[in-house]
Amino acid sequence: MFERFSKEAREIVIRPQDEARALGHEWIGTEHLLLAVLRHPQQPGAATLTRLGVTPASCRAAVAGVVSGAGDDLGAQDAEALRAFGIDLEEVRRRAEESFGQGALDDPASTGDTGARGPAGRHREGARALSRHLPFAARAKKALKDALREALARKDRRIGVEHVVLGLSRSDDNISLGVFTRLGVDPESLRQRVLSDLREAAA
Repeated sequence: MFERFSKEAREIVIRPQDEARALGHEWIGTEHLLLAVLRHPQQPGAATLTRLGVTPASCRAAVAGVVSGAGDDLGAQDAEALRAFGIDLEEVRRRAEESFGQGALDDPASTGDTGARGPAGRHREGARALSRHLPFAARAKKALKDALREALARKDRRIGVEHVVLGLSRSDDNISLGVFTRLGVDPESLRQRVLSDLREAAA
């Protein structure tokens, strides 16, 4: 399948390694594919995201917020209510990380930390991750397969950035949906806009 990818789309398959490592993740998910897409803002699909106001910085912040569980299920009002009772969530997080290491309160399942607990364990896991290729999560593999399906459905001879974006718009896992929600982008609306842009370009 890889030989059918355009030069830019091939980079989108390769570059998520860098995006994942920069965020300290040990896997490649749809969120990292989306960040790699934004490295090509002039390409179809990526240009649509750019017009919707999505930038690499806003996407990176959205990914960090969803994957780290920043804010968890508590909104600003909940945090304020707890503060009234003398409970400061940020202070609790700060003290926990001071005692047990960065990300001590993060969910291991969402951070990809399946190794030893504690700062030393996380350091060993991080060092190991840097020395090997990171695995693609099932949701990322599905998005790439969906990109192929999109190209076949359109009878396109090669898979481009636009097909990857269309594939990502079909993702229905919690992380993908959470990132799109934080970005203020409705996946189905994104899909329709990309298709509309492609029709206009072909006219």
